[in-house]
Order: sequence, then structure tokens, then C-alpha cells
Amino acid sequence: MKNFLVVALAVIAISISLTAQAAERDERDFQGAAYQARVVNCESWVSLRYSPSTAARRLTQIPLGTIVTVYDGPVWGIDGFYPVEYGGFKGYVLKDYLEYAGGGGAPRR
Repeated sequence: MKNFLVVALAVIAISISLTAQAAERDERDFQGAAYQARVVNCESWVSLRYSPSTAARRLTQIPLGTIVTVYDGPVWGIDGFYPVEYGGFKGYVLKDYLEYAGGGGAPRR
């Protein structure tokens, strides 16, 4: 019975964590003006995160030099993250790893 309670509490904690992460992500972040950016300032790749936090789960890795789509949505630049689309994934990348590469409107500064 004790083991069951420990497992049940762990499942509840994970569920709460995932629900909180989901709440931090809003599809409106991926609407509005879009432009192209190149991944820079890293050794080989950067993380595309589920929400704008280095603690958020990684959706995928984006290789150095890759062109991605950056959205000028409501969270643009929150905590240094930009909403990005790459390879069918929508997530967030730290702005220090992105450089404007043209296309669409110029990014906000």
C-alpha cells in the first residue's frame, strides 16, 4: 500500500507539472508577423523548448546555421525567448541564438 501511495503521488506531481507547462504555452504566440532567423552562437545545436524556460522540456534540437521561422506573437522576447517554428515543431528558443535572416517583417528590438 505504501508503494502504491508513493507512485500515485509521483503521477499526480508529474500531471500537475505538465498542466502548468501547457498553461504557459499559447497558440497566439505563433501568429502575427513572421520572419526568418538563422541559428547562431552555439557549438552545434540549440534546444527548441516547449515553453519559454530553460527548464521546459526539449522538443527537438536545431542545428547551427539552420533557418527557422520566428513569430512576433504576444510573448515575443519574454525572458529572452522567441516563439519559433522548425521541422513541424512550435516552441521557444533563446534570442541569443537567433540572427535575423530576412523574410517577413523586420523583428522588434
